[in-house]
Amino acid sequence: MLNQEEKHEYLHNVVIPNFLPLVNQKIYSVIYDYDCKIAICTNYSAQSIAMQSWEDTVGITFKDHQRADLGAKIFGSKYTGVFVEFIHHYIHKIYQLQLSIFRNKEVVNFIDLLPYNDKFIAYLITYIPIFHPSGEVVAIQSFATSVPFFSHHDYMQNILGYSPIADKKCDSYPIKLTEREHEILFLLANSIPHEQMTQILGIRRSTISNIIAKQISKKFGLTGSNSKALAQLAIEHGYHKAIPESLSKPYIIILDEKLAKEINLESI
Repeated sequence: MLNQEEKHEYLHNVVIPNFLPLVNQKIYSVIYDYDCKIAICTNYSAQSIAMQSWEDTVGITFKDHQRADLGAKIFGSKYTGVFVEFIHHYIHKIYQLQLSIFRNKEVVNFIDLLPYNDKFIAYLITYIPIFHPSGEVVAIQSFATSVPFFSHHDYMQNILGYSPIADKKCDSYPIKLTEREHEILFLLANSIPHEQMTQILGIRRSTISNIIAKQISKKFGLTGSNSKALAQLAIEHGYHKAIPESLSKPYIIILDEKLAKEINLESI
């Protein structure tokens, strides 16, 4: 087994110098050292967590999941209220995930839905172990790409012959909705029944029906309360992917069921 000096030497003499050409590239990539601390990253990655440059990130670790000063810096206004508990919980799970890479020596993929830099953006993360010539894992390199929220409706629309809808931000849609209208339309487009909407939104079923009939349907050129037709139009316009921020919450999804169980990835 390598001692700390040998790990440090390989990291700073081999791994970091080989990473330096990536620093100014527009890609998300990070090197975590043998203590799961950031050793170096691209400036693109640094800016995605509200830092100016990669130098500002050195030493940051998911192990410090309850550091309020760091949480407020990285997550901004989202680091408040009930979100703090979710963020602490899943940051700790990411740290456990990193530890598993040193233990299992395997590549890991997961979806990260934490609100970095005050934004809910889904990232597909790949963790790759970096091996010393001795065969021991001495660091982790991560690669990330932002991915759209996806839905089973995409597959169904393809079967039915509809053209795919390009992903776009909700504020770029031609039909302007209030926050409540957006919530209801998103849930409707994802086949959530009215009874369940009442539990999610905390409003009466009659209120939901009135908003659909008197507000949303009119904006889509429909008369009355034809939820089926409205849901189809919403899907065609891509609203099934446009998750309202009010319905978002911090979360991670590990794409390996065995590993998820190993680190006890329960919800809170």
